[in-house]
Amino acid sequence: AALRSGRATFKRGKALSAWQKAPLGLGAVATGVGVSTWAVAYCDAPNVGQASAAAEVDDNALVDINNLQQFDRNWDGRQPLEGDKKPTAVRHIVLIRHGHYNDKAKTDTEAILTLKGRQQSRILAKTLASMPWTPSRVVVSDMTRAQETLDIILKDGLPKGTSTEVIKDLREGRPCQPTPPSKSGVYKQKEVDRTKERVDSAFRALFYRADHAQTEHSYDVVVCHANVIRYMVCKVLQLPTEAWLRMGVPHASLTIIAIYPSGSVSLRCLGNTHNLPPDLITYS
Repeated sequence: AALRSGRATFKRGKALSAWQKAPLGLGAVATGVGVSTWAVAYCDAPNVGQASAAAEVDDNALVDINNLQQFDRNWDGRQPLEGDKKPTAVRHIVLIRHGHYNDKAKTDTEAILTLKGRQQSRILAKTLASMPWTPSRVVVSDMTRAQETLDIILKDGLPKGTSTEVIKDLREGRPCQPTPPSKSGVYKQKEVDRTKERVDSAFRALFYRADHAQTEHSYDVVVCHANVIRYMVCKVLQLPTEAWLRMGVPHASLTIIAIYPSGSVSLRCLGNTHNLPPDLITYS
């Protein structure tokens, strides 16, 4: 039997050598299931050169961004109108996860920092003390492990007399169903809705561009929790919030986000633990 294509007929046994000698063009392979014979047919393609030329992209052509996800620069609703004074300062949000804690506790008051968590927090405090900036604002969740972490930071890392603000909406929770689901499976919708509303409220209180009256760059330190940090990072970067669980944020780590006057946002670091020795880097 022979396989015919275009002007050429290739018989069994001669197909491969004939194909190898053929000029550049389009090829087709025919195989049989359950049989031992095979043949390769070379297909004449008189227009292949024209098709390649048509498909060739101009070396100077730019990427078509119309089909890409667009970044909303007015995500905070504070974009200056035409004629308004424009801001010049950059706001930095320094998100700190609390130290290692007793995650087997049944109540919040029992979920206190472990010895390792206190060691982590003291090292973190020294890291903050060495920074070339002074916090403009210090905010903390009202949960015990966050409060204890901040107490150590205030004692060993921040200037004396630094005022703090408690935002209850920063409490840990599940603000979004992650995909793929965690070992916990699919969350209850009402629980997710309540937590999302609460965490979104905290997000609006913290994430926004500077006002035009602000002339110096600022650094807001926020001590809170892993789920909250990961969700807020996705939200401010305008990434799918259901991706939050794909990130890892160690205890006593730094996550820094810069918000520019234009509304652009930059993740400067995520879960940074460069200050901690390897044996003190923990997750839970």
